[in-house]
Amino acid sequence: MADPRFFTRAGPFKISDIALQIGAHLPSGADADRLINDIEDIATASEGNLCFVTNKKYLPQLIETRAAAVLVGKAQVGACPPHVITLACDDPYMAMARAAQAFYPEAALARPMPGQMQAGAPAVHPTARIGHNCEIADSVTICANAEIGDNTYLAANVVIGEGVALGRNCTLGAGVVVGYSLIGDRVTIHSGSRIGQCGFGFAPGKAHVKVPQLGRVIIQADVEVGANCAIDRGTLGDTIVGEGSKLDNLVHLAHNVVLGRHVFMAGQSGIAGGTHIGDYCQVGGQAGIYGHLTLGAHVVVGAKSSVTRSFPDNTQLMGIPARPAREFLRETASLKRLGKSSGKPTFSE
Repeated sequence: MADPRFFTRAGPFKISDIALQIGAHLPSGADADRLINDIEDIATASEGNLCFVTNKKYLPQLIETRAAAVLVGKAQVGACPPHVITLACDDPYMAMARAAQAFYPEAALARPMPGQMQAGAPAVHPTARIGHNCEIADSVTICANAEIGDNTYLAANVVIGEGVALGRNCTLGAGVVVGYSLIGDRVTIHSGSRIGQCGFGFAPGKAHVKVPQLGRVIIQADVEVGANCAIDRGTLGDTIVGEGSKLDNLVHLAHNVVLGRHVFMAGQSGIAGGTHIGDYCQVGGQAGIYGHLTLGAHVVVGAKSSVTRSFPDNTQLMGIPARPAREFLRETASLKRLGKSSGKPTFSE
């Protein structure tokens, strides 16, 4: 469920009204007056929720879901269990986007977070809670119901959005913007970084439909985020940065990325949406990791590598596409030998 401190929910809506609005088929015999309270991820949906499956690999999770209804493609209707009302449609991702817009119409507009555009508003909103021994520059903006922990330092032009919580002993450099986020103790965020902005969520079509980004960013204790990083909030679930992780400058984490504990990411590396990175992983500079993958613990991704599939614990990866380092080095050596045997100079020569 979207955090009410950040998002206002409309509804509930009759399931028949939802089906009509998003162009889905309500099966005969279903209770057309069944009230749907919210849209939720399949793994966390509860009674009264609408969930969705936009990738068939998540269909097995439907067996255990507690959701009242599910959005699926017409080809996947037969895989849905009888205890869930099936809303079949041509494009479940587009339908999910329109349903989310119905429940959260303000989020669909992707406007700046509350407080950023309030001309003449005080630097610190009267409902904000500021801890002891904090240092706050004159040009800082702290919005309504934000919480700032003890001994926290906020440099010039920092913006703390409505409802954001910062832990104790945090340091935010000049120009940092934080919205829709909960941040632990002893977190450092260097100048120019943006935390909690909209993820890049659109349902493609003739006119691309904005998918409301209704999750949060959770940054656990002892994390350091470099300058000019961008960490997007989740679509429905949360984007999470595990304790002790260190991000270099110009790192990007897309919506719903989950970093484990003590992950290192070098400059200009990025991770696409929904990917899970295990504890103690290392990601080299300019490396890219595809979406909806899982890397186990202690995985090392070489610089400039492109990771296109999941890998287990303790794997070292190199290359484009990335594969185990020994395999990559063998291929490189074979190409070098092939070049020498042909009598033509190799790249290394």
